[in-house]
Amino acid sequence: MKHYVNFALLFAFGILLVSALLRFFQPFSLVVTRIHVVFGSLVLLLVSLHLASRLTYFPRMLRQGRKGGGSKSLRLMLLPVITCAYLLSACLLDWFPVPQLLGLGHEVKNRSIIFRPEEGLAARSVDGAVQVKRDTSSEASLYVEIDWGDAFDPVAEFPTPFTGARPQIAIWAESSVGALIETFFVSEESAFAETYEWDRNERRRVDILPVWRHQFTLASGVEPDGDIDTYSGATPEHSFSVERYIDEDPEGFYLSVEVNVPNDPNDFYHADQEETAAGYTFPGVGQPSIYYSAYIDPNEPKKYYLMEYVGHGGSSSQQSGDIYYDSSHITTARELIEKILVRIDRP
Repeated sequence: MKHYVNFALLFAFGILLVSALLRFFQPFSLVVTRIHVVFGSLVLLLVSLHLASRLTYFPRMLRQGRKGGGSKSLRLMLLPVITCAYLLSACLLDWFPVPQLLGLGHEVKNRSIIFRPEEGLAARSVDGAVQVKRDTSSEASLYVEIDWGDAFDPVAEFPTPFTGARPQIAIWAESSVGALIETFFVSEESAFAETYEWDRNERRRVDILPVWRHQFTLASGVEPDGDIDTYSGATPEHSFSVERYIDEDPEGFYLSVEVNVPNDPNDFYHADQEETAAGYTFPGVGQPSIYYSAYIDPNEPKKYYLMEYVGHGGSSSQQSGDIYYDSSHITTARELIEKILVRIDRP
């Protein structure tokens, strides 16, 4: 048993260390987080077994410390207590070396481009649908349910190394003049990094969700190409919150949904053509993102809305952030979504 614990602890600690480094230096990944949690739990169990086999060591050191010749043992025990107490205080009060250490990580270095939802936001995938709910402090709520259509591959929601990449979804609200109010939900890959691997190709967020990414410039202050937008960048007076629009604002707002799935080319949108062609898309992208919208009017006594298909995000040779209304070349992408239902509950 002792040898099993020792070797298992060695392997588990190595995996835990690698996953910790990946979590710290790389964008958030649900797979890495699972590995970190599972092997962290295993290390905790193995350390407990390891310490349980040495329970006599600690009382023996304490007994020696009570005797006249035990000052060395007392110093040995005091040093770890002081070290752990200081590090705990440093974490709570942001003392050295905590800010300096965290400043080396991906999260701090890329804070402006990482999407974090507001409080009161919950999202989940259920059989054949994605559900997002945004609660406000005044008990109002906004609920969005995306029901997948016939062209959607359910396996894509939970891909393996052999089944490609997940579809990417963005859900956000805009004012009546087109300014970003709040982003509610962005799929994992697009939420935490400006570039990521999508269907075995390195792609940018603007390649996958161009309409949302250009709107996100207002919140992040960073253009899709990485330039700092000093004119329309994030400002302190902009809360980027939909709460007052749901609760009390007489003005309505637009709710927007953009969806893209990997590797769905057709005769017009594909990579085997000139990069300047109207239908050119990067390898692995295929047809452009599709865009749905609904106008939420607080003056109408409506609780439910059906979002309407409006257009698409354009090919890889376009991607200006505009919505392209000519959908004559969109084929299977129009069948990805059966319907998008919105429910508004006001107090």
